[in-house]
Amino acid sequence: MRALAEFIMRGRLQAALVALFGSLVPLVSPAAISLVTLSKGLSEGALVMLWALLPLLITFYYVSDLSPMITLSSIAGLLVVLAASELLRLSASWSRTLIFVLIVSGLAAKVLDVLFTEQANALELIVANLFSQVQQEQENAFVPGRTFLLGVIGYVIALTSVVCLVLGRWWQATLSNPGGFQLEFHQLRFDPMSAAALFVGVAACYFAPHEYSSWAGLLGLPLLLGGIALVHYAVAFYQLGGHWLAIFYVGLFMVGPLSLVLVGLGLLDSIMNIRSRLARRPKGP
Repeated sequence: MRALAEFIMRGRLQAALVALFGSLVPLVSPAAISLVTLSKGLSEGALVMLWALLPLLITFYYVSDLSPMITLSSIAGLLVVLAASELLRLSASWSRTLIFVLIVSGLAAKVLDVLFTEQANALELIVANLFSQVQQEQENAFVPGRTFLLGVIGYVIALTSVVCLVLGRWWQATLSNPGGFQLEFHQLRFDPMSAAALFVGVAACYFAPHEYSSWAGLLGLPLLLGGIALVHYAVAFYQLGGHWLAIFYVGLFMVGPLSLVLVGLGLLDSIMNIRSRLARRPKGP
């Protein structure tokens, strides 16, 4: 991965090639945009993004087998990555950047629905048919509507943007500031008001009709990242070893409720500053 980051940073041509052909590998193109933007600024990142947009635009206009809304969401994701990377470069604040990603991703989903209603209708029909086939023998089967679909689109845009932003920042730290990304990520926490507002939004979505459940994932994403950051900090602080993080991530993917626990942990950390409490205790396993 370091070799790829070094290749991207050699010049515009190399970065453009990775952005163009990196679309064949998930996350590579937007991560390259993030790395260039974080290192060289918005204008350089925008030039790289134009090359990443090219295969997506070709797919949108000439490939009919793939839902156009999926391609449009990928294009929106590139724009979010570019803007978020510039914000992180200027502010050096992960908490502010993650909230920005949440807001812009939700707005992007709404804008796509307004500007490309026909494509949104087509994707909604595909998703509804898929759910109907999977749940055809179940009573009271849930058939997602437009609200649920837009929440999923916003969540996917936000999640991929955050992952690519993390990858881009890690690449940047690997090349110019070893250990810097780990320090930044370990200190990720939100101010109490923002954290409380996010948590209330998540709770409201869960108590609302099932159609809004997808928006809970979007609203909870920053706090989820905060909880994950706290776990990373605790593992490093007590020198528990990387295998505990591997077990943690396996559990995160296998045990669904664990993500809700991490959202709650992110809220508690924002209010109580758990790191400062851990620092008063003895280190070591």
